Amino acid sequence: MTIKKFFTILIFLISLPVYAKESVDKLTYVNLDWWKNYHDEILLNHLQTLYNNNHDLKIAALKTKQSEENVRLIGSNQLPQAGFNGSLSRVLSGAQTEFGNVIIPEYSQNEFMLPLSASYEIDIWGQNYLNRKSAKKQKEITEQQERAAYIYITSVFAADYYNLIKADELEKTLKEIISLQTQIVNMTEKKYNAGLAPINELLNQKQVLVKFEQDLNNMIENKKVLNNELIVLLGLNTDKEIEHASYDMISYPEAPEALSTTIIKYRPDLISSENYAQKAGLDVKVARRDFLPKFFLYGNLGFNAYRWNRMFAPETFLSNIGIAPSWDIFTGGAKLARYRINKYEYKKAVEKYEKTVLTSIQEVNDALVATKTAKANLKKADEDFSLEREKHILAEKQFTIGDSSKLDELQSNVNLLITKQRNITSKIDNIVATISLYKAVGGIDYTNPDNL
Repeated sequence: MTIKKFFTILIFLISLPVYAKESVDKLTYVNLDWWKNYHDEILLNHLQTLYNNNHDLKIAALKTKQSEENVRLIGSNQLPQAGFNGSLSRVLSGAQTEFGNVIIPEYSQNEFMLPLSASYEIDIWGQNYLNRKSAKKQKEITEQQERAAYIYITSVFAADYYNLIKADELEKTLKEIISLQTQIVNMTEKKYNAGLAPINELLNQKQVLVKFEQDLNNMIENKKVLNNELIVLLGLNTDKEIEHASYDMISYPEAPEALSTTIIKYRPDLISSENYAQKAGLDVKVARRDFLPKFFLYGNLGFNAYRWNRMFAPETFLSNIGIAPSWDIFTGGAKLARYRINKYEYKKAVEKYEKTVLTSIQEVNDALVATKTAKANLKKADEDFSLEREKHILAEKQFTIGDSSKLDELQSNVNLLITKQRNITSKIDNIVATISLYKAVGGIDYTNPDNL
């Protein structure tokens, strides 16, 4: 090979791109179309803030970027490496140096080297290629973990948001109950003072009032805790109460009566588990190819002179090219152990995938049962509230015609509000159940037949 041809080949190898970035479609982590089913603009605005500010989501995104860079790092092994390693040295000899019959007296000289080196591992067995495929699988796993973070954090936020609405409405109802119960205590105390009621009746009514006041304190505390959790999730630095829709304006999607088990294919943990099994299989292939020899293509191009002023003279030109085989004959069993470790890891990954399939089906079925139960409980709570309202209307009529006392009418109103509390709780629990089902199916619209 002539110097000109070698120089041309070397320049071509050096000019290759370090890494060709692949065009990968970004996964759709944000499913705002689903949350539109709740018809709550305030919730949608909060979700936009959540996706922009939440620190856990930012950490998950940075992990994905790290995995992308790791693919580039491992992919660099498939490309040639070039570098410059120059040197400047001064050689000093002893009194005399003998080369056979030739005797060289004491001397000294300078040596200047300006070589440009290039090397390339010839990936005959595809080991570097498989390593890069394994890194790409790890990147896909990280992407699914980021998607799982979006689904989980969004679901937690939405559940806390509706529980805050519930706490706010229950607080209002409790204040109404306490106001009514205070009237009952005052009227009972007047009856007792007039000798028309026993002391036990008065004490019982006061005890009921104390219990309602304790419930109110607990409700206020729960409301503050929920508000603080929402503030942290939104990444805000404030102590103000989070804006939310009124209880009377909330709506929610209807949960289906049944779901196909194939819906688990959208779950990020199942996709991650499958990708990990594939990655472990690739790692086994890489470890197996580690037993085979490696071949490196290398070359040098530069100048080697003994005087600086003759650095680029024609006789100082230096070039060489060659192939260097490398084969580890004995490594103390390290390669065999590494191969077995990866083999066992692959078997673990397969078992984990099969377990994830079963767990996914269980979680979807459990969430579906929970939505059915919450829906049935809400129906019964509506019926109970309707019946209690009819009883209260009768109590009001009886009081109007003088067939019952004001105390009886007030007590009926308290009972109605207590039943309303159960109805509020059942309605919000039903909404939270739909959110849990959304999380269980992998963050997709389970009301859309195309997804089933």
